[in-house]
Amino acid sequence: MKSRWFQYLFWTSFKIGLVLIAVIGLYAIYLDASLSRHFSNDRYQAPALVYAGEVSLEKNHPMRLQRFVDILERVGYERSSNTQQSGYYSVGERNVMVHRRPFDFSDGPQMSQRVQINFRGDRIESIKSWPSGSELKRFRLEPELIGRISTLSKEDRLLVGLEVVPNLLIETLLKVEDQEFYHHQGVSPWSILRALVANVKAERTVQGGSTLTQQLVKNIYLTREQTLWRKFHEAMMSLVIDYRFDKNTILETYLNEVYFGQDGSNAIHGIGLASQFYFGKQVQELSPSEIALMVGMIKGPSYYDPRRFPERARQRRDTVLKVMFENDLVGKKNYVSAVKQTLDVKESRRLVEHPYPHYMDLVRREMKRIMLPEDWQDTGLKIFTHLQVDVQNAVQRSLAQQLLTDGEDQTLEGAMVVADYRTGTVSALAGGRLSQAIGYNRALLALRPIGSLMKPIIYAAAMQDSGIGLNTPVADEPITLSDKGGEQWKPQNYDKKFDGSLLLYHALVQSRNLPAVRVGMEVGIDQLVSYLRELGVTTPLQAYPSLTLGSASLSPMAVTRIYTALMNNGHYQPLAAVSSITTHQGDVLYRREPPKAKKVFDQSVSYLTRYGLHGVVAEGTASSLQSALAGQVVGGKTGTTNDYRDSWFVAADGEQVVTVWLGRDDNQPVGLTGSSGALKVAADFYEYLPPLSMALDVPEPLQIQNFHPTTGQRIPGDCDNGRELPAEAIRLPGDMTCEGNIREKSWWERLFGG
Repeated sequence: MKSRWFQYLFWTSFKIGLVLIAVIGLYAIYLDASLSRHFSNDRYQAPALVYAGEVSLEKNHPMRLQRFVDILERVGYERSSNTQQSGYYSVGERNVMVHRRPFDFSDGPQMSQRVQINFRGDRIESIKSWPSGSELKRFRLEPELIGRISTLSKEDRLLVGLEVVPNLLIETLLKVEDQEFYHHQGVSPWSILRALVANVKAERTVQGGSTLTQQLVKNIYLTREQTLWRKFHEAMMSLVIDYRFDKNTILETYLNEVYFGQDGSNAIHGIGLASQFYFGKQVQELSPSEIALMVGMIKGPSYYDPRRFPERARQRRDTVLKVMFENDLVGKKNYVSAVKQTLDVKESRRLVEHPYPHYMDLVRREMKRIMLPEDWQDTGLKIFTHLQVDVQNAVQRSLAQQLLTDGEDQTLEGAMVVADYRTGTVSALAGGRLSQAIGYNRALLALRPIGSLMKPIIYAAAMQDSGIGLNTPVADEPITLSDKGGEQWKPQNYDKKFDGSLLLYHALVQSRNLPAVRVGMEVGIDQLVSYLRELGVTTPLQAYPSLTLGSASLSPMAVTRIYTALMNNGHYQPLAAVSSITTHQGDVLYRREPPKAKKVFDQSVSYLTRYGLHGVVAEGTASSLQSALAGQVVGGKTGTTNDYRDSWFVAADGEQVVTVWLGRDDNQPVGLTGSSGALKVAADFYEYLPPLSMALDVPEPLQIQNFHPTTGQRIPGDCDNGRELPAEAIRLPGDMTCEGNIREKSWWERLFGG
């Protein structure tokens, strides 16, 4: 009887075992099919990390010593007399020694580099490699991280390859978390048994038995519930992954996946981004002390948070350092030194310390026009922009200061754009009073009448089409026209007076309305609309006479595009924020090629317009700007609309166009002219960042000549009543008077000549 019972029990168990083996086998096949595909392609999502423009320095480059020091501080360099390690700089009387960190630039990785930069006044005298002393043509400083475009999972990481992770970090990680990593098959029974014994002895959980592979599976695929089914699921998945993928792939994935804490609502994953989050360093720069802290935090990033619980984090770091020392990963001297070091983590709890939401808005809009892979979150993106951090800070500072001064009731708003007209790139942008908050981006979206900013466009169009010049006399007299409703329109000057006849130059410099209306009507309203279109304006335009006085509603960005063309020898090119885009591993997905500039105005016309804009600052409606220029040559144009609803100013120096708008969102009067409002913002900006002088060397075939101040007639150069202006050269008769007439000869001269 017993024999039959045991026989029955045996065969029943055997059959159940076969069924279990079959089920487990089928389950393993299912896991193999699903996990292999997912682990190969969709292990994690990586965000788009957005960087400011790199700081590129060359000999004779305009740069003051203090400005460069400010840039170093912004990027996170520390001042020290010892610059042996990367990330440090020292300052001499006329030089700066800096040890640049390694960085993956858009055109490839660059190793750390130590250089001495010598300054002479407001320019760089030389750049020398240290300690060799050899002179360098160029030196680049890594850009600041200014933002990120997060994934749907709200997980932030910077994907790094195993080749850039320090060996000390890898070896320490394996000693602390999984000593048998390269010898087990994803699950280590001995580790589980060892942990069980240790926990029983301590009567609490003091040791875990999970391998790195199991930790990885738990982080990517499973919840944190503690059940036998979840443990079984974890073990099976670990066995499948270990079978299908090599150890280095698993280890690299772990290093990019491991959790390191929170940055607001975003989770920091991976050693690459965590090293920046806590230390402001690339992972390859980490010291033994920092490596010990990072490895120690894996056990519990919140529990061992060095910012919240520094003493607890330090004890954990020292425990890991002891493991490193006992396993001969660091020598005694380095161990003692590391234990004595403070944690020295960044104070800020934010990965991006200085967000620029309005510039980021421009970047996002531009990205929509760039063809990128749909699965870019699998590789992550590095977006390199043209933003110049010191220029952006100056923009936000100057705009905020003026809004606080003139807008104490919190209703005055503003916007500011700075663009490099030589390269067609946007250096800085602010879209409102709250430059650190996401909101309505007035720099891109606020369409406001531009007022007198239209006048340089009118005069440039007239010089292009009719061949007139700055010396051409124009009438400052009353005129009556029909407006868009068919009613009579009688434009007025700001002072309600009439000057009769004056040179086009003076009409521009003094911002007289009536000459602009008359010249604009001669050009033709439809032709002016056509020019605005060629200058990049895409918003609706009404072809009415009032267009001559700036009734066109444009955004500050659109105004900037127009003036960059006027400054860029009359050539229009779109303005760009994005320079290039790579994956986190450095594969180039997009690189901005210099756009083919479209000629709108001749070079001579562009020069004459720039000369007139310089006159506006030198002796016209923007003359108050001179006190902020430190002797530098700058052009500009003020703009004021009806009832003082909009205050505009555009400045142009040797490299940049600076556009400022002040007004109210409800379109109510603000009581500010262009010179009493927006110009002050530009003045403050230039006091903080002195401009590069505008080049006014007269190009051929133009020459400086003397003209009668009302008739525009060429007169001899020694006449005191004349006005010197650039124009095409014409040889004057020898008997020309200072009134522009031919002196009548005496009877003696008529008889004998002379």
